[in-house]
Amino acid sequence: MPQFRPLQGNLSTSPTLYIDTEAKASALLETAKHRINAVRSMLNSVSCLCVNDAEGHDLEHFASAAHLLLQDGCDALDALGWKLDRVAPAL
Repeated sequence: MPQFRPLQGNLSTSPTLYIDTEAKASALLETAKHRINAVRSMLNSVSCLCVNDAEGHDLEHFASAAHLLLQDGCDALDALGWKLDRVAPAL
């Protein structure tokens, strides 16, 4: 497995953002938690909005940012899972 894997949220033909699969497990978990908590906060804000007050593409922008952050968090959790599988393979 390569040490640096492109994040799935890369939209360009040549990835520019990567996750270090050799990072400490605690760092991968903290990265995932930070992004997932940011998404939770964003969605909490959206849930308090009146849709009639949203302007133009506001909800689309929130959804796009939430998706990107959540995908990054999932990528970090995947890397953590790979790391844990290498340390303690499933029986």
